[in-house]
Amino acid sequence: MIRILKNKVLLYIGSRYLIYGIQFVNSLFIAVALGPTYFAIWGFINLVLQYIAQFNLGIPYSLNVMLSINKNDSKKVKALLSSSFILYAILSIILIVFFFILNNSEIKLGEKYFFTEYWKIVIAIAILTHFNTLFTNYFRIENKLKEIIFFQSITPIAMLIAIFCAKEEILLRLLLWLMLIGQFISLLIYIMNTSWSFIKPQKEYIYALMQKGFYLFTYNACFYLIMLSTRTIVSSAYTVKEFGFFTFSFMLANTIMLLFDSFSFLIYPKTINRLNKANKDEMIHILHVIRTVYITSVHLVMYIFLSVFPFFIKLFPQYSSTFKSFALISMTVILYTNCFAYSSLLTARGKERTLCILAFIALLINVIMALFIVYVWQLKYEYTTLATLFAYIVYSILLSKYSYALITIQAKTQQLLKENFPIRLFLPFIMTLFIIITELPLYSYIFLLLFFIVVNHKELYYIKNTIQQILKNSSIINI
Repeated sequence: MIRILKNKVLLYIGSRYLIYGIQFVNSLFIAVALGPTYFAIWGFINLVLQYIAQFNLGIPYSLNVMLSINKNDSKKVKALLSSSFILYAILSIILIVFFFILNNSEIKLGEKYFFTEYWKIVIAIAILTHFNTLFTNYFRIENKLKEIIFFQSITPIAMLIAIFCAKEEILLRLLLWLMLIGQFISLLIYIMNTSWSFIKPQKEYIYALMQKGFYLFTYNACFYLIMLSTRTIVSSAYTVKEFGFFTFSFMLANTIMLLFDSFSFLIYPKTINRLNKANKDEMIHILHVIRTVYITSVHLVMYIFLSVFPFFIKLFPQYSSTFKSFALISMTVILYTNCFAYSSLLTARGKERTLCILAFIALLINVIMALFIVYVWQLKYEYTTLATLFAYIVYSILLSKYSYALITIQAKTQQLLKENFPIRLFLPFIMTLFIIITELPLYSYIFLLLFFIVVNHKELYYIKNTIQQILKNSSIINI
């Protein structure tokens, strides 16, 4: 037990699970306190914040990769951080000017969501978030997890308290102010606890960050725009109330996914570092371990939530009609996990341009299909997620194709399909989609969960052993 308490990695993951639990509760209580209309406005504001988060010119991505590879060179680390700081400052000025011009033009962004009333505080939150991202990348490389825990915890905890103090519009404004204050305090904590000293930026590092960052920016922007574009189309094409329902479903499904993001957040630098130096056999082994542990775990947790959610949602009658939307989004974000190992390999091997092209293809497929679902087939809002689901499938297959080509393995289409969707995962997945669309009885999901456990018992046993190894020795995933 003492060894576990001293295990920095496990303490971080444990704290993140606690915070994600709070975020899950927040999502529910905020949805109830705001009601579908104001919750839709809250959803649109978060949508804008996520768009701005992607407008980063790839600086955090290139910084993350370059810090991971050069973490033992303190002089280079300082130069990279200083160069990134200057680039973030320039980026912040561009954002302010852009939104000022937009707000004073005839174009009214999010008019039916009253966004013009909130844009100033939203920009302030976005700018502070950019700078906090810089320090988060640095502290992660330095293995200073306490500051990161504080940064990721302060706002959700403050929001939980605020929920019981106000409702509707007052609560909406209070939540935004808490986000701003939380980001500001976190930035102060980061600055006070950093050993980094600002040095004069060098052109070569600024150029390297921007050059490497361009393709990573385009790749990450396209990748995250796959889901963001779906949400944007729903916010535009359907009523405010329907977008509120969609936002509720998305936030719950995404909160569950965040449980695994804490793990991938920790192992990403080490994964990049190892894949950068690994030989063919080592690369195959790393891919196998990540895909077995990570993907199987995500599937298991999602099936558990699908079994519980139908009974749980009855506690929130305002949103009782959102189960199908939640279920389809959940099955979509499962496919998101397929990309982690392959994209990490291509990033580590400097194939950012390939990633960029593949992500753009997937984004294009998603937008075209979503528009068809909305305007040609005129289906209900929950079915727009099927476009994203299909786009992720195509993207995952393309990623694996180029990853194996990089390892000098020429895989046929049949092999790629089997690799991405082995029978043990494919059967429960396709059965679940059938049950969701045909609206079979809710107890069907319990049988699906049991079926998944049976056909994946070997992999689950392997995951159990891996967890035990991490409990004994955190250096397995230390960064």
